[in-house]
Amino acid sequence: PLPSTWMPTALASVAKAHPVLFTTATNDGAFWPAPHTAEHEYGCFKKAMGGNKMNDTADITGKAAFIAFSADACNQDGDRQPIIKDGGHNCPTKFKNGGAPETPWVMTAFKLYAQFAGSKASKCYNMLWGDDADSLKNSKDADVVDLR
Repeated sequence: PLPSTWMPTALASVAKAHPVLFTTATNDGAFWPAPHTAEHEYGCFKKAMGGNKMNDTADITGKAAFIAFSADACNQDGDRQPIIKDGGHNCPTKFKNGGAPETPWVMTAFKLYAQFAGSKASKCYNMLWGDDADSLKNSKDADVVDLR
């Protein structure tokens, strides 16, 4: 229903041409009461990727990741007051700890594709798409990590 910020067909078009890092928070209440915004966004992500299981990618040639950061990781901490609340939907505005939980993963993706041209031999690739202890897949800050 409107207002819509993006549609699954648009996300599928982007994912066919570029790597995608899609983030939300379990306590994001921007479009639906929390936790339903994150649930709805995950459903749309799965629809865009062509399936309900990890590694289903219907014609997706790039990589795509969906991350729902936990409510604990995205709780309001007051650090950005009075400018903005930094919990839930505004979790990307966090400043403490290098903008964790979101900013470190966005920076890892930037480095991987801008600095290392997506090299599978890079540490950034392993952190974003691998399964080592320090990888996104094993992040203690995420409730959902779906890598495709």
